[in-house]
Amino acid sequence: MLLMIPVVYLGYRLYRTFFAFLKAIFIYVVAPVFYKPNLEQYQHRWTVVSGGTDGIGKAYTMELAKRGLRKFVLIGRNPKKLESVKTEIEEKHSDAQIKTFVFDFGSGDFSHLRDYISDIDVGFVVNSVGTGRDNLERYGDNPAEDTQILKVNGLGAAEFLSCVLAPMEKSGGGQVVVLSSSQGVRPIPMLAAYCATKALMTFLCESIDREYNTINVQTLIPALVATKMTYYTEGSTFVVTPENFCHQAVGSIGLTKKTAGCLNHELQMLGFHFFPWTILKYIIMPIYYHQRKRVSQLHNAEQQQHVPLEDITGEPIISTKKVITRDSATA
Repeated sequence: MLLMIPVVYLGYRLYRTFFAFLKAIFIYVVAPVFYKPNLEQYQHRWTVVSGGTDGIGKAYTMELAKRGLRKFVLIGRNPKKLESVKTEIEEKHSDAQIKTFVFDFGSGDFSHLRDYISDIDVGFVVNSVGTGRDNLERYGDNPAEDTQILKVNGLGAAEFLSCVLAPMEKSGGGQVVVLSSSQGVRPIPMLAAYCATKALMTFLCESIDREYNTINVQTLIPALVATKMTYYTEGSTFVVTPENFCHQAVGSIGLTKKTAGCLNHELQMLGFHFFPWTILKYIIMPIYYHQRKRVSQLHNAEQQQHVPLEDITGEPIISTKKVITRDSATA
């Protein structure tokens, strides 16, 4: 009789993994053949984007523009980057209407942002703001950067949602897409603050989706994406490009409330379904230590050759600190 316990447990794990696999295949392989998200309903309303000047946030904005959305409000702390993205969209889509609003999600006064958004007909929201630091560190070893992560990724991202929900509901509802992370699924040592903020956003989004009848909220929990934050410049077996990721992620709107965003990452997430966390945590930690070693080598090469990291990696590295994470939301 006791032997049945591990057999039943293994069967349960296989059952979870199998149906997660079927769901991934349906959403990212089968559904695209006959299904397209209904984005036309948002064409004449404003799409508000936080963190849309780099990485996934920028690629997601470009994908929405490619699919017909033309009215964007871009919110970020770097005026030059905001203007650059605005110009890029306008050059590709001459009929686009772009507004920009300079705002720091770590230290800004949210009452100003709330007032700015309050009179806008908000139909679509992309919340991809985030920040971090260079190295894997214990919580408390670098309190200033821990605090910044908690402010921007946690309170800042959450407060931004609070700002857009009321005007969106007043205008008849809409679609919200929030960039969380696979690191918010389980606690990861050396990334305590980052994981905590991503878990916060995942739970917050699921609650908001149930609270507002006219607002649909989708949470994205990606793994590795090739961006400045992860120091990858191209896709590979486990790393996807922002453009590929966002093309698949946008296509999943209306099919699922929470997803890794692309087939590659959904297949990687099968490990969370099959392995118990007591085992899986020992399997995935070497990935993070490898990433820390890899970035350390890049920094050493920069110091020895006196070559900026942008020349080594093929793209510019922002001077503000960034977390080595498995997704790429940037402030």
